[in-house]
Amino acid sequence: MIRKIIPLLMITLLCCSCQRKSFYQHSKTLPASGWKQNLPISFKDSLSSDVPDSMHFVITLRHTNLYPYQNIWLYVQTKSSDGTTRTDSIDWRLAETNGRWFGKGWGSLYNISCRLPDLKIKRTGTKRWFEIKIQHGLRDEILEGVEDIRIRLYSDQQIDHSDLSPLQPVGIQTQENKQ
Repeated sequence: MIRKIIPLLMITLLCCSCQRKSFYQHSKTLPASGWKQNLPISFKDSLSSDVPDSMHFVITLRHTNLYPYQNIWLYVQTKSSDGTTRTDSIDWRLAETNGRWFGKGWGSLYNISCRLPDLKIKRTGTKRWFEIKIQHGLRDEILEGVEDIRIRLYSDQQIDHSDLSPLQPVGIQTQENKQ
């Protein structure tokens, strides 16, 4: 019995120690019926006091080979406890002109990641929080083929470039407002 438990315990510890630590990492699955244009995906959480003011910000999109376009427009709005509101407009190429998908995948699913400008949330009190809303900017009332979206916030010590696709979006425009 012990001979079976020890190798299993060692494998579990090895897997846990190899995972990259993020300050925040979460994904939201979209409905099978499609992503409604007027329904943004929302992520909201608080940050502990040991999290630095500036964090790297990565979005990962998982789509199927039934996604109908070569690119996607995303509008990413970030609000934070320090009163800052930021909007990133992303024109993101997902496929070559010949239809070959960028990103990693197998079967009919593909993952592609993009690093946005660092997210800065200054310490202003005891509680720090953020809210990130992601909305697609295509003309389709219901966009099919997008399975889920993941966001990840992490520091320089936690960088792993294998997460990011070598081809970055065609364009990212950032607008920041302080209230």
